[in-house]
Amino acid sequence: MVKGCPISVNAQSAASRYRVGVVLALTLTLFGAGCGTFSHYPAGMERTTLEPLRTGRRPDYERIFGARTTGRDGPLFAMEMGRVAQLEGDLGPSRTAFEQAIAAWEAQEDQAVISASGAGAQVSAVLVNDKAIPYRAPSYERTLVHHYQTLNYLATNDLIGAGVEVRRANQVQEAARERHEREIDRARSDTSNMPAGTERDPHLLPVYAGLDEMAGGVKVSFQNAATFYLSGVVWEMLGERNDAYIDYKRALEIFPDNLYLQQDLMRLGKRLGLREDVDDFKRRFPQAQDTPADGTGALAGKARLVVLYEEGLAPAKSEMSVAYPLPSADSIGVVALPVYAAAFPGPVPVSVMVSGRRVGATAPICSVGALAARALAERMPGILTRQVARAVAKGVGAKAAKDSGEEWVELGVVLYNLFSEQADLRSWLTLPAHIHVLSAWVEPGCRRVALRAPVGGDLWGGEVTLKAGTTTLVIVTRIDLAVYSHVIVSP
Repeated sequence: MVKGCPISVNAQSAASRYRVGVVLALTLTLFGAGCGTFSHYPAGMERTTLEPLRTGRRPDYERIFGARTTGRDGPLFAMEMGRVAQLEGDLGPSRTAFEQAIAAWEAQEDQAVISASGAGAQVSAVLVNDKAIPYRAPSYERTLVHHYQTLNYLATNDLIGAGVEVRRANQVQEAARERHEREIDRARSDTSNMPAGTERDPHLLPVYAGLDEMAGGVKVSFQNAATFYLSGVVWEMLGERNDAYIDYKRALEIFPDNLYLQQDLMRLGKRLGLREDVDDFKRRFPQAQDTPADGTGALAGKARLVVLYEEGLAPAKSEMSVAYPLPSADSIGVVALPVYAAAFPGPVPVSVMVSGRRVGATAPICSVGALAARALAERMPGILTRQVARAVAKGVGAKAAKDSGEEWVELGVVLYNLFSEQADLRSWLTLPAHIHVLSAWVEPGCRRVALRAPVGGDLWGGEVTLKAGTTTLVIVTRIDLAVYSHVIVSP
């Protein structure tokens, strides 16, 4: 990376043209040497990490990620390491890696808006590509780090730590919501005199249409119902029914069709004496209206079983080249944009059996792929701004090289422009594609719990301790041929 060296593309003399050629050639060399940090994304991740996870082989995550969890792109490697370690049951390394990611974000936020390193990264992004910018995790990834860190605390029976972590997750989501609202207000102010529908660049409407289709009903990327639901479960474990009710209600606002959310709100609303809310829920969710108050009727003396079922892997981005007019250069340029090119499969619920009896089927509560598509759509204006600036700079540089009369300079610039135009495909690839939940009240005791596929056969099964009046949490992750699981019994 070249820092603090402005490059003039308006050389007027042979000597200055020569210097331009030398600088560009050196920049090309540095680019080739310096962009390898993520050259393995996503192809290398498939070979080293994702394919082993799919087949049940243990990735050597310490070798793959350990040395890379610091530095410019450390947060992403730390998130990948934390997730893989947790799937393998290595909770200590997982917890440490997630804390590294969180600390890196806080350091990014503490930096000045304009700093030497930040300015250098932005300049490099214009000269090279967006991969020169330090990785900044989108809000949905940050929230899910706290989500999985909560599970690390629960697995070690640290309910207090889990409560702190879900509060941190909620703070991330609330801060992102407030930031989003401010951005909307600014956009409305800036475009108050523009016709409706012109906020998105018309040249990229097909790109936005594809992202909108994949995002489906997800309107914003920074809030997910699965984390709010997990937060509610933790608050109930801690005996904080009011806090649990609030977070279940937040989850329902995001994912209103989930039956278990409806039932949990109904039983807690009745227990807390929230008559107006209960009456509203009865009108909106008639299939949950007979749910008794918490701890009464059919729920008295029962144990609560909560299943978090994670399915598949989050989609990877791919690159799309788009022709784009460059008025300032009076030409048509080509910009490389990250996209989600292929539609990803929808969720497939599974049946949950307790002692051979079906107690229900899991219900989707979060599509991580949809969150990722919406997050990319939200970031696209900034991505396009940098891409167009880069295309203009490269176009002007190519003209200067041609005018120099030096063939090697022109060749170097052409090769540089060709090989440096790459989309930023970085994202947290070991996340699940879909998250499901089930909440059931069953007879206490040591019982066999199994998850059964729609076509028959158990995906997972094990002996689980179910205590009256407490929650047992079963987390099952299925990635193609492999299944990973954790059982957490509330102390």
